[in-house]
Amino acid sequence: MITRRIVAIMLALFIAVGMTPLALAQQISGVLGGKATDEAKKPYDDYSVQLRNPQTGQVVAIQPLSAQGQFSFDKVELNQKMLVELLNQKQNKIVCTEGPFELSAAHTSKTDVNIECGKKPATAWLLAAAAGAASAVAIGTRSASK
Repeated sequence: MITRRIVAIMLALFIAVGMTPLALAQQISGVLGGKATDEAKKPYDDYSVQLRNPQTGQVVAIQPLSAQGQFSFDKVELNQKMLVELLNQKQNKIVCTEGPFELSAAHTSKTDVNIECGKKPATAWLLAAAAGAASAVAIGTRSASK
């Protein structure tokens, strides 16, 4: 009974103020940032980073790298996947893409994006796959010898 009263009072307040809970939730945004020092070469002002919505293909935001090779986008829409693209402005081409990344109400900030075109993670995946295959062969061989 008390819960219904609280909900009714909250809805009345939202209506009085002229705001719906959905509109209030849509105003909340997140922060997406990181660095591109592994892939971009100095001077970093030759590069910019852009956010692209992979569903629509539209560039949502663009900004130049800082002098330290870092970037940060505030006001990133929540619950939308975003690709982070490193753009070489002199050559007018995308150097590489990371992501997609998705911010949510529970996780409104991701500031450790490292644009490196997947070089190191690919190596790690290959090593893990090789270790897994070696383990499977060792277990299979040992099981067969019993």
